This record gives sequence, C-alpha cells and structure tokens, in this order.
Amino acid sequence: MGAMLDDALTGEPEAAPRCNWCSAVLPSDHEVTCPSCGATLIGDAETSVPGLTAIDAEAILRNARASRAKPRSRLLGWISGEYDEGGDINPTPGSLAPPPEAVRREMLRLELEAQVANAEAEVESMAADAAVEEGRSLAPVASDADAVREGSSEPEAGATDNRDEAPPA
Repeated sequence: MGAMLDDALTGEPEAAPRCNWCSAVLPSDHEVTCPSCGATLIGDAETSVPGLTAIDAEAILRNARASRAKPRSRLLGWISGEYDEGGDINPTPGSLAPPPEAVRREMLRLELEAQVANAEAEVESMAADAAVEEGRSLAPVASDADAVREGSSEPEAGATDNRDEAPPA
C-alpha cells in the first residue's frame, strides 16, 4: 500500500491493472477475461443474479405458498417462530396448581438424597486429597467409607486401623 501512496504523490505512472479475483497483473485495462485464472473481468451479462446479488421474488412466493399448504406441528412452529396466535387454548383446570402432597414429599426425598450423595463425595474427595498429601494409600480410606455406608461402625476386617490419625478437615 505504501508504494501506491508514493506513486500518487510523486506523479509516477499508475501500477499495472490487476485481476480482481486472483490479483495477477493484466496486460491492459480492457481485458475481458483474466489470462491467469480465466475469470470474467468485463462482461455484458446481467449484473443481478437472483438469490446471489438480488432477492429472488419467485422463491419467496413459492415458499409462502408452500408454508400455508402444510401446517407445522405446534412444537416446530413454536421453535421456528411460526405459530398461530389466533387460537385461544384455555388450560385445563388444575394444570397450573401445585403438585399433590405425595409428589412434593417424593421431590424432597430425592433432593435430600442428592445432597447426601454430594456431601459423601466431598468427604471422600477431601480424604483422598489428605491421603495424597501424606503419601499413604487410598485403599483403607475407601474401605472405611464403605463400612460406614453399610451401617457398621467398625471398618472391614481386612482394613488397617487408622484411628490414631486425625480425620480429614
């Protein structure tokens, strides 16, 4: 770019014309096709190409007729934004009511189970981190956690006794 600006300021002759497609130097400004890539440089063809440089009105009309002919499912219409707002669909009575007591109890039970599982995973993770920092094996820690989960207060018979160590923080 600097050479072009310098040429304009010093009054030197213009640079040779170049192909718009491949940037090859052209022999003259009046070339119809590029000798390097064969691209049409000057043509008397129509400059508006439907669908590329101009809006294709026929395609728009064709699509408009086709969309009216086959209705979409309500889900696809909702996703694409083409849904009929004219139909008033009233919700059934009770469809927006809170769930029954039994369902709420089950939801609470599942939520508590998830919280307990998260807490156990956190404890096991902290125990594993502590074991790695101290350089001891993870096997006894895992068997102690399994014994506690099964309901016994004593670790399994094959597990080593680590009661003299402090529990993980």
